[in-house]
Amino acid sequence: MSDAVSAVLELQQVTKKYGDLEVLHGVDLAVDSGELVAVLGPSGSGKSTLLHIMGTLDRATTGTVIVDGHDTAALSEAQVAGLRAHRIGFVFQAFHLLDGLSAVDNVANGLLYSGTPRAERRARAHAMLARVGLGDRAGQLPRLMSGGERQRVAIARALLNRPAIVFADEPTGNLDSHNGAEVLDLLRELNAEGTTIVVITHEHEVAAAMGRQVEVRDGMIVRDSRRTAEAVAR
Repeated sequence: MSDAVSAVLELQQVTKKYGDLEVLHGVDLAVDSGELVAVLGPSGSGKSTLLHIMGTLDRATTGTVIVDGHDTAALSEAQVAGLRAHRIGFVFQAFHLLDGLSAVDNVANGLLYSGTPRAERRARAHAMLARVGLGDRAGQLPRLMSGGERQRVAIARALLNRPAIVFADEPTGNLDSHNGAEVLDLLRELNAEGTTIVVITHEHEVAAAMGRQVEVRDGMIVRDSRRTAEAVAR
């Protein structure tokens, strides 16, 4: 496992059962601060379940899940929700934007329950939209934006609270190749600036664009490019 000081996410012997069906089998995984990681696997491999565990959307059946230094098993549901709201960002394939709100208000909603005054939320949202290349589209409604632009809005929202880690679930899944490539370029740029990002994908081309590839099959990690590199170095 990675050093506890640098690891923003650690899974130790994590299992997940639904009734008698075990879908994750003793998963060990650590993601260090500043990494850009792809979790790769086909449909039914367990990668979505793994995302839910890593992102605190669901609890492990057994094992340890540590996010940003917090052992989630020791937290109440309210504390886990607070951790998720303040230290984890999510980007989804379907964007999950509110069509009745402008881009800036969709982004500002990322701080809705933080106690931040509305004016400050919107100011920070404007700045983040400018960072993702949409400074001139802040007042636009999502339904009038391209898929690539909507995904950039979603990324801006995910980053607004300066999370310790961002999970991007099939972020290019609803995009054409051009817009998909632009979103991947943006994720790499944000990672180069220090954002820790985990991309969940079934596409080998997307995984290849990430700094580290973790392959999941049948609820187990079957390949981790970092471990392979470490073995070669030894």
